[in-house]
Amino acid sequence: MIRFVFLLFGIAFGYILIKSGVSNYDVIREMFLLQSWHLYGVLATAVGTTFVLTQTMKRLETKAILTGEPINMSVKPPSRNHLYGGLICGLGWAITGACPGPALAQIGFGTMAGLFTMIGAFLGTYLYGLQQKT
Repeated sequence: MIRFVFLLFGIAFGYILIKSGVSNYDVIREMFLLQSWHLYGVLATAVGTTFVLTQTMKRLETKAILTGEPINMSVKPPSRNHLYGGLICGLGWAITGACPGPALAQIGFGTMAGLFTMIGAFLGTYLYGLQQKT
């Protein structure tokens, strides 16, 4: 039953991404060219919401729904790897017009560009895993 609830939340989230324009390449392009400020508002709302929910989860000592294990909310100082990862993610976002969340929404909406973005995300994750083994 809980998985069905998660599925409904995922569908609702994808719908919101589509309606807000986060998965539209032209809207994202306008944001990066500083021609439109709409997505900056969407991103600020997402960051604010995430901050409030994370702080609430910390205070309530929330446990994982599926496993019941405590959620580790420790904070680590940023490293050079975070900078590199952010640059690679931002570059991919600028080229494809989507990060993984909107790319999945694009696929669900029938926009095939999202498929190539997700293939790149999975390939990058796979290559990172291979690199970590060496």
